[in-house]
Amino acid sequence: MAGIAGAETAPQGPHVPVSERIYGDMRQQIIRCHIAPGDTLDAAAIARRYQVSKTPVRDAMQKLAADGFVAILPRSGYRVAPITFQAVHEVLDLRAAIGPHIARQAARHATPAEIATLREIVTAYGAPMDIGEMQQVARRFHMTIARCSRNRRLIVLNDTLFDELERLVRFAIDFTVKAGEHSDEHTALVDAIEAGDGDRAAAIEAAHISGSRAFLLERLITLGYLSEHEIRLDPPEAEASR
Repeated sequence: MAGIAGAETAPQGPHVPVSERIYGDMRQQIIRCHIAPGDTLDAAAIARRYQVSKTPVRDAMQKLAADGFVAILPRSGYRVAPITFQAVHEVLDLRAAIGPHIARQAARHATPAEIATLREIVTAYGAPMDIGEMQQVARRFHMTIARCSRNRRLIVLNDTLFDELERLVRFAIDFTVKAGEHSDEHTALVDAIEAGDGDRAAAIEAAHISGSRAFLLERLITLGYLSEHEIRLDPPEAEASR
């Protein structure tokens, strides 16, 4: 399930505002499902944990809400955004939309130094990895390709998208990735980018994303997170007129 990767390190250091530190720490915990989807969070408890007042906690939660990771509840409460199939489809649709375009643009603009970096990252797939390690390697690989596109907005969007993808994967998958898994397709992608073959690079990435999407959805279904709903052939208006 390569192509889905981990979040970057939370901001640290003496000059980082406490609200930013809380935001970064909580964001990582949510993305990595250390705080489960749907969990409620209490502002007072968070403030005690970080030994601060509620003000920086509120600031951090406002940012998390803007990111879509929490919902603000009445009376200083917060709820971690649940993982819904609507969200799954939206994230995967967006990945399918921008991934091939990024690969095509990378084939136009990648430098020899960037190609060398991509090949170095691909070698990391040759070692056994747990899901967290795999996500870190995959994030480096796909973010390097995004930077090759020379499109700053795509880079930012891709980075945000991989945060959401990590939460989906952490939620659904707990396994050790086999050594060498996905190395061939990543090598083929780098070959196409190096050759300047944008169409081939886009096709390889589209096929990779399609396979990853099918795997993730199958995994969620297997775990029982998809329930069957009755399909109604009559529109609501027809039912109401009876």
